[in-house]
Amino acid sequence: MRITRQNLIDICDKFLDDKIDKTFIQDFAWEVITDDETEWRDDDVISETIFDWDSEDMSFEINKINIQLWKNRLLTGHDDLISYNSWNSHIERQKEVCATYNSQWKPINKKLRVGFSANLDKDPINGLRHPNEKGTTGWFIWTGDYSERDDFFQPICAEHLLQLRPDIIKYLGLDIGYRFLIDKNGYEDIWYDDTLKNI
Repeated sequence: MRITRQNLIDICDKFLDDKIDKTFIQDFAWEVITDDETEWRDDDVISETIFDWDSEDMSFEINKINIQLWKNRLLTGHDDLISYNSWNSHIERQKEVCATYNSQWKPINKKLRVGFSANLDKDPINGLRHPNEKGTTGWFIWTGDYSERDDFFQPICAEHLLQLRPDIIKYLGLDIGYRFLIDKNGYEDIWYDDTLKNI
């Protein structure tokens, strides 16, 4: 039997439609790897996907976001899995952003909290960094119109932003007092606001 990209795409679609669970995917990968009569090793994308699925502890969690990313890789060859799963993959980009906008690189602890508004899938995205308080990074991130409502910002562990909007991680090394405004079409505005240091 020969495994094709379409076979794996079909599995992705079934998982995304809640027709199978991750145990099915893990069992499938193990069976393919251990079956000498199954052909699949001549396509690097197929091989990487099967080995990823077989070793979740060593690669990426099998969840809907990552399954969609595996599907995209199978369809296009473009791989965003590292960007959505590894904080450290964004460090060099953070340093580049800081250098471009004359900011000292001030990395945050990814286990601390960020204040964020609902609907982070919308554009544009605003971010600003205050001095941090205990357990927080000092970052506040929102879409749409800003509000003074007490419930406008919700706390989230900074690391969780990886799977919500990995495109904003590269800005989180900017120093206290910096703001950014970006969208998915490539618009980017970053500036320093001294008043943010006094709040």
